[in-house]
Amino acid sequence: MSIDSNAIAKHSKTRMEGINRMIQQFNVFPSQPTGKALFIGVFALFTCVLSACSSAPRSLTYYLLHTTGDSAYTVNKASTAVVIDKITLPEYLKHRGLVYQTSDTNLHISTSHLWAEPVDEGLTKALTSALASKQVSLLRPDHYASEEAIHMALHLNDFVSTYEGEVILSGQYVITHVEGQTQSYPFLFKTPLEDDGFSPSIKAMRNTIQQLA
Repeated sequence: MSIDSNAIAKHSKTRMEGINRMIQQFNVFPSQPTGKALFIGVFALFTCVLSACSSAPRSLTYYLLHTTGDSAYTVNKASTAVVIDKITLPEYLKHRGLVYQTSDTNLHISTSHLWAEPVDEGLTKALTSALASKQVSLLRPDHYASEEAIHMALHLNDFVSTYEGEVILSGQYVITHVEGQTQSYPFLFKTPLEDDGFSPSIKAMRNTIQQLA
């Protein structure tokens, strides 16, 4: 029986090609993850976790500068009417975020602890209540048409909780009497904080308004 050497060589070549294809397929789909593939998987998982955290709703807390008690009865008994024409605030109090002085040169404006209403509105309400207990009725210009009244303008330089553990209220108020005479009165009040946090700061701020009244 004769052996065809060409047929044997052709058969061997075909088998080698089949083995090479199997090796290539194994390399494309390895049974164990490589270091690079593992890093990519962990990075993708970490990115998903960060996305979930950033999309979670942030908790907001709102604060009132004035107390919510009804002072209408006391105001009606007031014997002196004062019309508040204007309240001027420092720029940092025009934000809705509560402010804390962190150093002699820096302020922090919170993005999660906010005023429920503009500071000048809350200040007017708090001052109205404080003056009512002293038989003084603080009125807005559109609520009092008579010219026979004392007028007041309030200018604040600072009204802030500080890193030194106190609330500072400073500025001046200008009184215009019925006769047209004008008098300016500077003021500076300090109230120590009883504890850390924004709630104790609000209580101390209310106390300084009582001192101003």
